[in-house]
Formats: sequence, structure tokens, C-alpha cells
Amino acid sequence: MIRLCVFQGHRLKALVCFLGVLLSGWQITSSTSAPASKTPIYVTASLTDKNGLFIEDLGLEEIQVSENDQPRKMEFMARDEIPVVYGIIFDLSMLPERPDDDYRGAKLQISSASSARSMAYELIDKHLGRHTIWVGGYEKELRIVQDFTADGFTAKAAIHQMHGRRAPGEPFLYSALFSGIVKMNTRTEKRRVLIVFMDVMDSETGGKLKPLRNLLSSSNVELFVVSFASKLGSSRGGLQPSMSQASLKELTQVTSGDAYFAADYRDHFEDIARRLYNHIRTFYTFGFESESSSDKPARLAIRCTRQGSKVKHHPTIASLP
Repeated sequence: MIRLCVFQGHRLKALVCFLGVLLSGWQITSSTSAPASKTPIYVTASLTDKNGLFIEDLGLEEIQVSENDQPRKMEFMARDEIPVVYGIIFDLSMLPERPDDDYRGAKLQISSASSARSMAYELIDKHLGRHTIWVGGYEKELRIVQDFTADGFTAKAAIHQMHGRRAPGEPFLYSALFSGIVKMNTRTEKRRVLIVFMDVMDSETGGKLKPLRNLLSSSNVELFVVSFASKLGSSRGGLQPSMSQASLKELTQVTSGDAYFAADYRDHFEDIARRLYNHIRTFYTFGFESESSSDKPARLAIRCTRQGSKVKHHPTIASLP
């Protein structure tokens, strides 16, 4: 009896070991064969035809999206019918000390501050009023003067009350953009647009172009800039006009946005507002399931099969919060 119990004990131990090996092998097999998790991703792009005009009649079958060279199935496509959150930022160094003091000089020539305000009012009245808007100004740091609101009148009132200082310091665009992107990431809208009215790019930001470009390319934000710097330079220092223009173009186009320069339009600033919004409203938003992660963004490629077409989009798949 005693020997039988010992024998049965050995058999029991062997059976436990055998089951342990099977279980271990099953776990290894399961972990290696488990499919990668997928996350719904929304990306934006602007498309132009062979004549350089924005495409407004795009079909879903004309778009091909790949992630790290792997094709992805398109699940969603929309244009301007989806909710958008807009951030409108002013370089405070170009604003007068008093909100109502926007006219300077003996001939009462309209200043850049007045032109920037008028352009923002026109955009809100004609195009952005039905969306959510926040307003801010920056010198060394971004200051929020109106938090998220769907009331266009409230946004315009906040812009009207903005003012600069008697002796403004050199602004710091990098800090404003960084803070603006962080603020945008608190929202759930699939499209997020930053519009910056400014003078000239400061030299400190000019030395941080690479990290700023990386920040913008990995964000889910479209950046548009309107610069009122003179072709002869700025009284507040900063980069040379040609260097400032090239840098702003580079940064905005990373997000498939654009930069506009008042010096190229003479006194026809209304043309800037029209072109800016035509660009914004012709963006398409595409949705698909992505295998990328927030700590390791994937390379994004969007192609249009229409002959002669060109596509502008983020170089990477921006991670959504």
C-alpha cells in the first residue's frame, strides 16, 4: 500500500509537469500569434489637381493610404462637414498698447494690428463662427484671453480687447506653438487648426526649427501663419525677412498648412483671408485603423490616383489623446 501511494505520487507529479509544459507552450504560441492592436486614426490632407487648384470633388476610391509602407483600408472620408476646433493666436508685440489705438501715422494708415484683427473678424463672421474657437496672445509665453467658445461674437470681443505693451520684448513663437498644441490635445474634434498672426520669426525660435518641426509633424494640428513683417525687416529684431519666410513656410507645410506674407499682397489683405480659408475648407479628413503607437509614430503616405494631382499631409501619423 505504501509503495502504491508513492508510485501514484510520482505519476501525479509527472502529470502536473506535463500540464505545465503544455500550458507554457500555449502561452508562448498565443503571445506570438496575437494580432497587433489597432486604433482608429484620423488624418487630414489637402489635394490639388494638375492646374494647382484644390480638389473639391474627391472620391473615396481615389485615395490610397499606407502606414510604414503597409496599405490601410479607408473607413472614413469627410471634408468641412465635421467639427473643427480653431485656435487664433496673435503676436502681442505687434499690437498697440491700447486696444482701440490701431491707427498710426499722420495719414492714419491702417496698421498691421488693425489688418490682423480685421482678417480674424472676417474669418469668424464668414467661416469659423459655427465651430469652437479659442483666442490667445504671446510674448515669451502663450496667454489665453478667451477659452473655448462656440460664440463668434465672444471670440471677436476677446480679439478686440487684446493689446501689447509700450516696450514689448522679443516674442517666442516656439513656446506659443508648443502650448497651443498641448491645449488642442485636450479636445475631441478630429480636426484642429491653429492660425497665427505675427510679425517676424524670432531668432530664438529660428534656432529650434528641428524640434519644432518634429513637434508639428507628430501633432494632429494644421498650422497657418499670416506674417505682417516688412520686406525690409522688423523694428523688433528677429530673423531676416527672407529667412523668416522660408522657416515659416517649412513649419506650416509640415502640417500641410501654409504661410502667407502681407508684404506680397500690398494693401489687398482680404485676399489673404480668402485664400487661407479656401485652403482650410478644402482639407479632407481620412479615417482608418492604425497599428502605430504614441511613442513610435508610423510613416504616413497618402496618394491620389487622379492624374496630375498632388497631396500635402503630415509625414507621420499623429497620435491622438
